This record gives sequence, structure tokens and C-alpha cells, in this order.
Amino acid sequence: MKSSFVLIRQTLIALLMVSLCCGCQTVESEQYTSPDVISGQVKDESGVPVANAKVSLPTAEDFASVFTDHQGLFYLTKFPAGKHRLKVEKIGFEVYEADVPKPINGVATINPVLKRKAYNIPPVKPLSTGTVRINNKKLEVDFDRDGVYEEFVVKGVAFSPVPIGGKPMTKAVYDRSILWLKNLNANTVRTYSSVDKYFLQQAAANNIRVIVGFWVNLDLDLSNQAIRQQIIDDFATLVLDLKDYPGVLMWNIGNEQNYSSTPNNGNSSYWYSLVQEMAIAAYKVEGEQYHPVCVNNGNLHNIGNASMKADDATLTYIDLWASNAYEVNFTPFFSSYRTKSAKPIVITEFGIDALNNTTKTEYEVTQAKFDSTNWVQIRAAHDVCVGATVFEFTDEWWKAGDVNNHDYGGYATSAHPDGYSNEEWWGMIAVTPDADGDGLDEWRERKVYDVFKQLWK
Repeated sequence: MKSSFVLIRQTLIALLMVSLCCGCQTVESEQYTSPDVISGQVKDESGVPVANAKVSLPTAEDFASVFTDHQGLFYLTKFPAGKHRLKVEKIGFEVYEADVPKPINGVATINPVLKRKAYNIPPVKPLSTGTVRINNKKLEVDFDRDGVYEEFVVKGVAFSPVPIGGKPMTKAVYDRSILWLKNLNANTVRTYSSVDKYFLQQAAANNIRVIVGFWVNLDLDLSNQAIRQQIIDDFATLVLDLKDYPGVLMWNIGNEQNYSSTPNNGNSSYWYSLVQEMAIAAYKVEGEQYHPVCVNNGNLHNIGNASMKADDATLTYIDLWASNAYEVNFTPFFSSYRTKSAKPIVITEFGIDALNNTTKTEYEVTQAKFDSTNWVQIRAAHDVCVGATVFEFTDEWWKAGDVNNHDYGGYATSAHPDGYSNEEWWGMIAVTPDADGDGLDEWRERKVYDVFKQLWK
């Protein structure tokens, strides 16, 4: 009887404690007020402000991250109501995460202190465990994160749909671009200098991925250590800023840098040693879930040249080559490439423009036949080539003269049937001025658009 009484008493006490705890949690929850502002200053362990650190809220995935200013200050507002965690990332430091404290007068103040990080960079780059990887010369993806990777063949376009007159890019332009890309059955776009985040989000939502370009000026002296470090830092910031967007396919460094006539720029060992350092920096930012890094080359010049530090043994953190290549026949191109590198390659520009320079009239059928023949040749090299992006999505009126006129102008080339490249007439989509007052230029499918729509079906 006594033991039964003790058992009942212990049970009642336990129930009372649970009730009290639940009551406390309810009161605490009721008392919590979501902040209107989250702000603070990021410093290192020595008290030095940390600039360009990425500050985000893992508890609000759709809320755009910000970067600290030169004093390490950050200011977040217009985020979803509720309790949040703050995350701070910066190359060279451990990732910081902490709960956002209760606000005072609507402002939650938190001052993260970042600890220095020591990196272990493997001599051989490990296979990525992220959503995109290069494996046995194939581009593979696992966007749904079920652990099963599938081959991804790049079927895309060089993307720079700048409106006539150089007017700003708007959401309306991006929304229309998505519709036309989907109708084209394209799965990739290649950019030249970063990418708009709104477009990046909409692209991923429509199963379109982005080869994100990082522009490096062709007139810089890359033997200058301060210039090199600034480029590395800027690239690391780009990777840090965009790495968590599912629309990212890979990073593409430069554009035909090897064509630069500036000493110590792209046609030198300073360039290729720099891109290796940039790729290592990207690995430090992303870790084992890294996106592939490619370096953009004009044709095959310098690839495999050890004296230029452009050989596989030197470029251990470059995952694949990217090449802008204008060929009548790609078969010799790939035969030559196979002797220069064991890495895969992606073709980031190919084809011809739509204007016959002799008659100053469009020869759409010729463009369609030429570009589609190139595509068949490119796909025939599937043992080394992961796909290609056609040059280009839309006409660019700004390239050869008055931004408000569709000018003739470019350069002579034996790679085109008419012996000339007209810079403003390359589009798979012909562009003319707004005719219906909706604020958008008029777009018209050229024959090459229809042909690739079938090829990529």
C-alpha cells in the first residue's frame, strides 16, 4: 500500500512539472515579439570589422542575403515574422550561426564574432557531393537531392537580351525570356558577368540552369599581386553570394581572355595560374558540395601548354574547359582537343549571324543549317563535350554603333559563309522596336530558333 501511495505521489509530481514547463513555454512563446529589424556588426576575434561577409537567415529561405559594409555592419528588414537564426559566411572564417535575440523597440541586435579557419586543400580535387558535378568527363546533376545523379547535356544559349537603346533589364524582360527559353526547349543559359537573382530564381523554377560568368577585364596587369588578390576576392564573393541558388550550373571565369593583347593578361601564364587560384578560392567557399569551375578560352589556343600553366597537371582545380569556338567543321577541333586535355569541355559560343553582309539581307535558312550542323558535330563528340550554348539568344543592337539603330558592323572571318561577322545580328530571335506600346521590344523567331526547338525536344 505504501509503495502504491509513493508511486501515485511521484506520478502527480511529474504531471505537475510537465504542466508547469508547458505553461512556461506557452508564456515565453506568447511574450516573444518578432523584430522589425535585425542589425549588428561582424568582427573577427581580434575585434577587426569583417567586410563583405554574407549575412542570411536560414529560417527564411526566400529572404535575400546581404553583405556587410566596410565597417562590418549589416541591416536586415522586411523579413518574415517569427523567430530566426542568423548565419554569417566569409572565406577564411568558420561559418557562424546563432539565434536572433529578442528585440528591443523592434530592433534585434546581434554582433557575430568570426573565428579564423584553417583549410585543408587536397592536392587532387575530390568528387563534388553537391547538386552538380563532373564525373568521368560527364556533367551530372542531382537537383532533387535523392542521391541519384543523372547526365546533364547543356542545350542552351548565350544570354544577354539587352533592350534596344540600352534600356534597363526588367522583370518583364526576364519573364518573357523564360517563356521563350522554355518554348525553345533550352535547359541552360550562359551569362558573361554574374546573373540577376530574380532571373536565377525563375530559371530554376522552370528547369533552366545558368553557367554564371565572371568577367575579368582584358587590360589588367595580372602580374600585379594586389590586382590578382582583388580578382580572387571578388570571385569568392560572387560564389558566396550565389552558391545556394538552385539555378547555378557552374562558374565560368573570363571570356576569351587568351585573346587579350595586354602583356601579362590572358595570353600569359599569369592568367592561367590566376584561374587555378580562383578555383581553389571557390572550393574554400563551397567545400565538398562545390559547383564545377571552368575557364573560358578563345578556341583551343594555349590549352595544354605547360609553359603557360594551362595544362591539366597545373590546373588541378579547374573542372572543365569552356571555349568560344567558331568552326565550319568541329570534328578536327575535338580531335585536336583530345590531345591537349583529359578534362571535358563545354562550347560556350558557336554559330553564325543571320545577316548576309554582301546583300545586307537576312539569310535565315543559311544560319539555321550552319548552326544545326555545328550542333550535330558537337554532340558527336559526347565523349569529351558536355554540350553547348548557341551564340546567341537575341540580337544585340548596342554592339556596333548607335544603340538605337540596328547597325552593320563587325569583322571579317573565314568561318562565315559571307566572310563577315555582323555583331548586331546574331540572335536566334530577331529584335525590332516596340510596336504595340507594351514597353517591350518586338521579338520574332528566326528559322534557327525553330530548328533548335526540334533538336532539343
